[in-house]
Amino acid sequence: MATGFIPQEIIDEIAAYSDIVEIVNEYVPLKKRGRNFQGLCPFHHEKTPSFTVSPDKQIFRCFGCGVGGNIFSFIMQIEGLNFPEAVEKLAQRAGIPLPKQEMTAAQKEELKQKERWYKINELTAQFYHKILLDTKFGKKALDYLKKRGITAEIIEKFHLGVSLPDWDGLIKFMNKRGVRYKELLELGLILPKNSGRGYYDRFRNRLMFPIWDNASRVIAFGGRVLDDGEPKYLNSPDTPLFNKGYYLYGLHLAKSSIRNEDLAVIVEGYMDVIACHQYGITNVVASLGTALTQQQARALMRHTYNVAIAYDADIAGSNATLRGLDILGDLGCQVRVVNLPKGLDPDEYLRNFGSQEFSKLVAQGENLIEYKLSNAMENVNHASIEGKIKIIQSILPDLYKIDSPVAREGAVKLISNKLGIADTSILSELRKYRQEKQKFPQNKDRNSEKRENKIVNLTDLNKIEVQMLKILFEHNKYFADVEKVGGKELFTSPLNELYQQMVEKFLLKGKVIGSDLNEKDSELLAFVLMNEFDIPNSDKVVADYIKNLQINKLNKDYSNTIKELSEAEKLGDAEGVKKLLSHIEWIIQQKKLLAP
Repeated sequence: MATGFIPQEIIDEIAAYSDIVEIVNEYVPLKKRGRNFQGLCPFHHEKTPSFTVSPDKQIFRCFGCGVGGNIFSFIMQIEGLNFPEAVEKLAQRAGIPLPKQEMTAAQKEELKQKERWYKINELTAQFYHKILLDTKFGKKALDYLKKRGITAEIIEKFHLGVSLPDWDGLIKFMNKRGVRYKELLELGLILPKNSGRGYYDRFRNRLMFPIWDNASRVIAFGGRVLDDGEPKYLNSPDTPLFNKGYYLYGLHLAKSSIRNEDLAVIVEGYMDVIACHQYGITNVVASLGTALTQQQARALMRHTYNVAIAYDADIAGSNATLRGLDILGDLGCQVRVVNLPKGLDPDEYLRNFGSQEFSKLVAQGENLIEYKLSNAMENVNHASIEGKIKIIQSILPDLYKIDSPVAREGAVKLISNKLGIADTSILSELRKYRQEKQKFPQNKDRNSEKRENKIVNLTDLNKIEVQMLKILFEHNKYFADVEKVGGKELFTSPLNELYQQMVEKFLLKGKVIGSDLNEKDSELLAFVLMNEFDIPNSDKVVADYIKNLQINKLNKDYSNTIKELSEAEKLGDAEGVKKLLSHIEWIIQQKKLLAP
C-alpha cells in the first residue's frame, strides 16, 4: 500500500519496529487480559473497558463503538492525521528514515507552496514576537501582559507578539525578504485598499496570538486591540491553511494534559487559555471566536469524551454554552457547565480566586440536564402551568438521549423536585415523546444512527464468511483453494473487498499482516480477527468451510435467478425464460455435487 509515495517495504519495516500495545499504551492505559490487552476506549465514553488490543495480530478493536484497525489507523484517529503523516510519526518514533518522495511536478509545486505558506506564517509570528519583546512600541503590550500576571515563560510558550500601528509594517518587513503580496493576501495577512491600488496590514496595533494546528505549525493569527478600536478581537479569515471551524486554540499544547486528566475545558478567549496555563491548568482550549462546531468537538473527542464548558456568564456566553452542550451531547460526550459568577470570565476568576477555586468550580459543574433546567427556569415563568409545560417540553429531547436508566431516573427526579411535578407526569410526557420519535424515525439523531449502524452492519455479516477470512489470515496457504472455486465472488460486501485486499497482499508478499491494509479495510479486518472463533487445524474442516461458501453463493444465485425468471415471465420473454430455467437447473446440479 504505497500510499502517499511511501514504498510498501518502508511501511512494513515501520510496522515491524512498532509494537501496537506499547504505542496504544501511551494514549490508553492497558491491562493484560489473557492473550490480549484491554482499556477504556479513547474514541467513545465508557466505564467498562471494551477496547481490546491484540499483540499477536497487531490490531485493535472497541466492542463498544465498533472502531478498529491497525497501528497506522490508530495513530490517524487519535492524532487526527492522514496516512502519510501517521507513517511519518511512527517512522520518527522507530528511527527509520523515510525516502524522498517521488512526486509529479504539480505535486511538488503544491507541497513547496504549502511549506512556503507555513514559513511565511512562522516568520510573521517571529516578527510580531520580536516587536513585543525588543521595541519601544512593544513595551505597552508587554506592560499590559505583566499587569495581567502573564510571565515571560508563558509569553514565550504561546509566542505572543504585537502588530505595529502602521498601515504597512508587516508589508515592508516581508517585502525585504522577498515575500509577494499575493502570498500575504492568500494567508489573510493583508487586505487590498479600497482604491484598488496597493495593500495594507490586516492586523495593526494589536496584541497578537499565533494559532497552531495539531502538528504545532502556525496556521493563522488572532489579534486583540490595544486601544478602543473595533472589533476587540480579530481573527485571520479562512485560508488554504486555516478554517476557524476546524481548529481549537491551544489544542496542540493541551492534548497530552487532556488525555491525562480525561477532561477538556473549553473557554471563550485566547487570554482565558493563557491565564489557565499561567495558573498550571493546561487541559484548556478555546473556540476561535465562533460557537463550537461539530468539527471542533470531534477534534476534542480524539483525546477525551469528558468536556467542561467555561464560557462567560452573560447572555452571549449562555447561548454559546447551550449550542455547545447540544453538539457535544449529540456526539456522545459527557458534558458539564462551569458556573462562573456573573461578570467574570475564567481569566478574571483565576486572578481573583486562584487555580484551586477554579478547579473546584470545574469539578462541581452542572450536567447537561441541570444546566438546561436552570437556564430554562431563569427565562420562563416556572410558577405557571404553561411555564412548567414549556420547560419540560424543552428538556424532553435531552432526557430521551440518556441511555442509562439510572441517569434518566436521576434527571427525572431533579426536574420533579425543581418544578414540583410528579415523576409519573414527566415519564408520561417522555413516553409520548419516544412514541413520536419511533413513529417518525427520520427525526432520529443522525450521529447516533451512524454509530449504531457501524456496529449493527458488522454484526450482521455472514458468520461463515467472517470465520473463513480469519482462517485465511492465520493460514495463508488456503488462499489457493478459495481462488480455485471463486475467490472474491464467494464473499458478500464489504467482506469481498477485504478478501481481495488480503489475497493481493499475499500474492505480492507471500503473507498478510494487519498493517498491510488501508484504514477502512484494517478496521474491518480488526472486526474479523477479534471474532470469538477457534481456528481449525484440519484441512478437511477448512474444505467444509469453503464448500459452505460455495453453497451460500449458489443459494444467492438461485434466489436472484428466480426473481429474474418472474420478471421475464411477466414480460413474456420466452427466450429469457428458457435461459434462466437452464441456469436454475445448473445451480441445482452444482448444489448436488457439493452436498455431503
